[in-house]
Amino acid sequence: MELLPQMVFREPDGRRKGLIMLFLSFISLLIWVYIGVVLNASDFFIFFAIGLGFSGVAESLPPDRRRSAGTLRMLAVGTFVVFLGVLASVPGLLLA
Repeated sequence: MELLPQMVFREPDGRRKGLIMLFLSFISLLIWVYIGVVLNASDFFIFFAIGLGFSGVAESLPPDRRRSAGTLRMLAVGTFVVFLGVLASVPGLLLA
């Protein structure tokens, strides 16, 4: 039981990894805007943009902000869990 808090509330991995995740979040956001506006399709990529954004901010924090990084990591995982829940319960909402 002690392993989970150690993994979640560890020191952030560094600015480089955080910037990569933020860049991927930005790309996902651009894809979501293109698909939503131009093609009038689903909101599939917004979950990835939000989750990767939370992870990117968590990894970009200074090393002494372990609790904040852990909270942002839990929000990122929660975003992906909500995505899977919506996908399992109402797949037509995201894959239309």
